[in-house]
Amino acid sequence: MRIKWKDHYSMGIEALDDDHKRLFKIAGKIIDTIEDSRGMDEKARLFVVREGVKYLKNYFAEHALREEAYMREIGYSDYVAHKRLHDEFQTVQIAKFEKVIERGICTRDEAFAFVGVGIGWLLEHVSTADMAIVGKGVLCYPSEKKVDQQVLEQEINRMFAATLNIDAQAKVINGDYGGEYFGEAVYQSIIYSKNGKKVTVFAGIEKSFLIGISKLIYGELEDSDALLLSMFEIFGANFWRTLGERLIKQEGDVKYLEGHFLARKQVEEVFTKRLPVVSVLFDSNRGKFFVCSDDESWLEARNVG
Repeated sequence: MRIKWKDHYSMGIEALDDDHKRLFKIAGKIIDTIEDSRGMDEKARLFVVREGVKYLKNYFAEHALREEAYMREIGYSDYVAHKRLHDEFQTVQIAKFEKVIERGICTRDEAFAFVGVGIGWLLEHVSTADMAIVGKGVLCYPSEKKVDQQVLEQEINRMFAATLNIDAQAKVINGDYGGEYFGEAVYQSIIYSKNGKKVTVFAGIEKSFLIGISKLIYGELEDSDALLLSMFEIFGANFWRTLGERLIKQEGDVKYLEGHFLARKQVEEVFTKRLPVVSVLFDSNRGKFFVCSDDESWLEARNVG
C-alpha cells in the first residue's frame, strides 16, 4: 500500500485519529487492488468499487457521528459548519460514485477517481477543519484585518504546510494576473453557493507541481491520471474555500456545488469574456499556480500587489 498515514495529520484524539487512519487504509487497499489487477474485467472492477463505496460510506458515517458527538461534548463553536462538510461529502462526493454503480459500468479511470476524491477530501478536511476542533492548524490563527500581498503569501504557505506538509515558499509574482501562459498546467473551475448566489473560483497549477504532490502522497503510480486529477479537483475545491474563509469575512454558508476541468482555450476565454474581481499568479519552489474569483467579497478584502 503506497499511501500511508502520517503523524502530521494526528489530532491527538485517539478514537478520531484511528478513524482517519482506517479511512486512509481503505483508500490504499483500493488503489492496490485496481493497479495490481490490470486484467480485471468491468464486472470485477464494478464489484471492487461497489464494495469500496459501501464500506467507505458506512465507515465514514460512523466516524462522522463519533466526531460530531465529540464536538457537541466540548461545545465546539463551529459544530454546525463542520457537520455541513461531513454531510456534503456524503451527499455530493460519495453520491457521484453511487450513480456509477447504478449505471452498472465502471471504467478503470472511474475506479481511480473514486479513491482520488476520497483522499483529496480527507487531506484537506483532516488538516484544516478537524485540526481546528482541537485548537490546531491554520483555522486557529488570528484573522488579518486587511489582505495584502504579505498576508496572502503567508496564508497560502500555511495552507500548503498544513494540508501537504510542504514548504512551498509561494510568492505573488502578479497581483493582477490576466491569464498569460506560464507553462503546461491543469486548470479547473469551482462553483460554490454563497448566500444563495453562485460564485466561481478558477485555478491552475503547473503539471510538474501537481505530479510532485502526487508522488509525495502515492509514490510512483502508472496510468494514474484519473487518480491525480480527481484528487486535485476536490482538494482544490476545499483548499480555496478554506483560504477564502481565512481571508474574507464570510456571511452565511459557502457550499460546494460542482467542479470542472478546463482546456487552455477556456481559461483564455475566462479572462477575455469576464473580469475576475481578484486574480493572482504565484511562483513557488515547486512551480507556478494561479487563483482568480468573481466573488465580490474580495473587493473589501483585496489589497494585493
